[in-house]
Formats: sequence, structure tokens, C-alpha cells
Amino acid sequence: MNYIRRIYASIFKWAPVSAIFTILHYLSGAFVPAIITVVSVGLFDSAARVLNGERAQSKLYLYALFYLLIYLINDLLHYVFSIALNAGVYEKGTACFRIALCEKLSRLPLITFENADILNKKERAEKAVNDETLPAIFNRTLAFLCSAAAVISVASVLSRYSIWLLPLSLLSVLPYLFARLVRGKEFYYIKSIQAKKARRLSYLWELFTTRQTAKEMRVMGFDSYITDKWRATRDEMNEELWAAQKKDVVSLLMCDAIRIIGYGISVAAVLWLVMRGQVSLGVFGASITAFLSLQNSMRSFLIDLGRIPEQLAYAGDYYLFLDMPEEADGEAIFPGLRESITLKGIRFKYPNRKDYALKSINLTIHKGEKIVILGENGSGKTTLSKILLGLYPPESGRLLYDGKPAHIFSRESLYSNVTAIAQDFVAYHLTLRENVALSDITRVNHDGEILSALSLAGAESLGGLDDRMGREFGGRELSDGQWQKLAIARGLFRDSGMILLDEPTSALDPLIETEILTKFMKAAKGKTALIISHRVGLCKLADRIVVMKNGGIAEIGTHDDLMQMNGEYARLYRAQEVWYRT
Repeated sequence: MNYIRRIYASIFKWAPVSAIFTILHYLSGAFVPAIITVVSVGLFDSAARVLNGERAQSKLYLYALFYLLIYLINDLLHYVFSIALNAGVYEKGTACFRIALCEKLSRLPLITFENADILNKKERAEKAVNDETLPAIFNRTLAFLCSAAAVISVASVLSRYSIWLLPLSLLSVLPYLFARLVRGKEFYYIKSIQAKKARRLSYLWELFTTRQTAKEMRVMGFDSYITDKWRATRDEMNEELWAAQKKDVVSLLMCDAIRIIGYGISVAAVLWLVMRGQVSLGVFGASITAFLSLQNSMRSFLIDLGRIPEQLAYAGDYYLFLDMPEEADGEAIFPGLRESITLKGIRFKYPNRKDYALKSINLTIHKGEKIVILGENGSGKTTLSKILLGLYPPESGRLLYDGKPAHIFSRESLYSNVTAIAQDFVAYHLTLRENVALSDITRVNHDGEILSALSLAGAESLGGLDDRMGREFGGRELSDGQWQKLAIARGLFRDSGMILLDEPTSALDPLIETEILTKFMKAAKGKTALIISHRVGLCKLADRIVVMKNGGIAEIGTHDDLMQMNGEYARLYRAQEVWYRT
């Protein structure tokens, strides 16, 4: 009931007029069949009296007028209802439920998206939205209640003519209830266990629609292999669904057969009552119509009764995801780094993993320092950067900004003092000006500062500031290296006290990398700069080098100090030294 209450509250909040029209339609539908039955009796009996020579024309015309007005009003309400239901409840409601889900995603801790179980929950929550399950529950529960009212009202009219019509109508449609309850649970179970398969199917499909992967698949010749994997996953999911659907079709076919037999028996029973003179001809015609109406109402009532638990299970997926704990946000305002960032005994491992990505990290970074965090792929460099920025919470240990726990500061105030350029940078198909100024869009018209950032990043030759970048909308196509330079320029343009670059030049030639990062070091004067890299080209310019290995800090020192130690850094430097010779 809690899910139904939340769905109703949301629909009335987002589409109140449509919700009210929907309720009015169902209310009218609950009592129209009973009214039609009563009017039909009067209409048929008046017609019979007229045919027998009695003067009952005025009643006949009156009942005929009532009959016509009821149908006209009902049709008009149905027309308005269709617009209100489709445009308001379903389309607007689904859009708002999707927005609520997106807002929830933005408030979840980033570590959440490293957990496969939570990603499966996300898949099921998205399915509840995409399949319009939540508006359907609003619609179906209203239909369920009004069908119940219709059953009671029509049954009360039927009982006036013959009490024997009631058990016949009930028995003829009762199998629908059991069929929907059993099949509904099976469908939900199948859909819930298919969440992981659905994510895999979506991922395999994206491989065909992404330009880079599609190109590589064709050149390397493994597109048929990916196609076979996609087809096998699709067929496996479809087979599971089809098996359940076959059972469902057979169950409903049997129920329909029983319903038709019940209807035939009811017609015969009423005809027998007419022949015995216990009911009039008008009652005969009206009771047949009423019995059919009762069957339809009972059928809708029982099918909805069986389907609502199934749909509520999907709604549960949505609201369980919506009720997940959100990322805690501190209340203190971060004034900017004044002394140092300290990591004490930091340990961290990703969800569903046994091995620690970081093991007892102890490190102090002083304000204004230029530090290179160096290590081979998988050594824990990027994970450490996420811990440093407070994006991932450590399993144990403390992250301190100027001696205060980082979590006490509000994310907005903390991130306003930080610039981060990620390894998996984004290619924005916007103008050159926008690509740079997105990091501080309030300064989008500061041409001089934009050009300065482009120059420092070695991207001054990419075109005019108002030229569009990327082929997606008819702009200039850029190489990966050029897109990466734009990402660096975007980071340099942002005015912040600390800047973190995670593999910022991985797509660039080592010599160009050294040139750009040398300029960066000069531009970052007075700022705290952290550069995550597996290359040694910039290390001579750094104040300190932190060497990572197997999730721990192997060495810390300057270039000269570490070369004298002849350890991990010296090994990496000698292996890459040839890259930086001119």
C-alpha cells in the first residue's frame, strides 16, 4: 500500500487535472452498467407493450432518450479520459518518474556505480520506468476499485430478476484470478533474474553503435563474434519469456472457454425463466446484457487483482532504488586549502572485490606543491585520486583537509576549489569556446582567458572560438590527442586552488606531453597540482614524486633522490628514458 500511496501522490502532484478526469471516468464506468440495465428493462418492456397495442409510446421514447444520453455522455467522458490518461498520467507521469530517478542517480555516492548488485537494481528500476509500470499501477488500481463497484451495482440489479445468475457469473470468471496470480509471479521472477542479462545485452548493442568500437570490430574482424554473443543473449532472454507467455496464453484460453460456457448457461437459464413466466421479455433482454456486463467487470476485477501484485513488485524495485542511502554532504564551507591534505592509514577496496586497491596509504600534500603520482597500470593511482577528492569513501583511515575531516565540508564548496581532468575525458560536440568555458561557464565570453588556456594546452590551432568541434553536428573532427588538449585547456581555464590531472596526456606523443605539462607547471604556479601518470616525462619538474605499486606507496622523493635509491622509480625511468630523447 505504501507504493500505491506514493504513486498516487506523485501523479496528483505532477498531473492533477488528468488524475481527476481519470477518476471521474472510472466512477462513471462503475455505475453506468447498472443504470443501463435498469433503463434497458424499461425500454424493452415499453416496446413489448406498444407491440401488444398498449399506449406506452411516451415511456418508450423517454427510456430511449435516457439510453441514448447515457451512451453519449459515456462516450464523451471516454474521449476526454483517453487524452487525460495518455498525455497526463502516462506520458507526463513517466517523464516525471524518470526525472526523479535521474535526480536520485546524481545524489548517490559514486562508489555505488562500482557495485554490480546495485547496477542490477538500477536496471530493474529503469525498467519499471521505461515500461510505464508506475502510471499503469495508478490506472489499474483505479480500474480495479471501479470494477469492484461495477460488480456490486450490476449484481444488485441482477439479483432483482434471478438470484441464480450470480453464482453462474462468479464461477465463470474465477479462474482468471488464479491464472493471473500464478503467471504474474512467474513474469516478475523472470524479469528480476534477467536484469544482469539485460545490461549485458545493452552493452553488446552499444558496441555496434559506437563509432570507435564499430570501426575496430570491422578492421579486426571480430564483429561476427560479438553479433553471435548478442544474438545468444537475446535468444536466451526471449526463450525464458516465451516459455512463460505460452503458459499464460493457455491459462487465459481455458479461462475464456469457461467464461463462454458460463455465458451460454446464463442465457439458457434466463430463457427458461421467461418460458415459465417468471420474468418478462424486457427482463430477459436486460438480464443477458447485465450478465455480460457483470462478466466483463468481474473479469477486469480479477485480472487486475492478479496483475497488481506483479506490477507492485516492479514498483518495489523502483522505490527500493529511490530509497537507497544518498551521499552524505557536509555543512561546513571549505575556504580553500591553507596548509595541507593528509591521508592517514587509507585502505580501500571496490565492491564485490576481495583484494584491496589501496593498502595503508599515508601521505601529506602541502599547499602549492607539484606532485606526480607515478605507477604502472593497476597500481592504484586513479583510485588514490578519487579518495583525495572525496569521491570514494575509504574503508578505513582518514582524509584531512587542513587537519579537518573532508566529509564535514559541503561538496559544492569543496569542488568549487578543485579542478579535475579525468583520464576518460569527454568530447563535447560544441563550439571551441564552449569546450573550454564549460569548467566556468560564467566566463564564456572572456576570450583572452580562453585563448590563454588553449595556448597553454597546445590547442591554439584548433580553429576560431565559435567554430564547432566534432563531426556529429557538422563541425571539425578532432583526433583523440586534440580532444585531450581541449580537456586540459578546460581544466586550466577554471580558477581553482587545486588541480588534479589523471593521465592527462595519455593520447599525446611523449615529447608533446612534456612540452604541454611544462607549460602547465608554470601556469599552476601558486596552486596545488597533482598529476596522475604512468609516464616519467614530467617527474624532473615535480616537487615530489609518489611511486605507487600494488596499491601501496613504494617510494617518495625528488627525481634525484629516487634515482639514487635505484628502486621502482629508477626502473620505470630507465624503461621510458628513450621516449624523451630529442
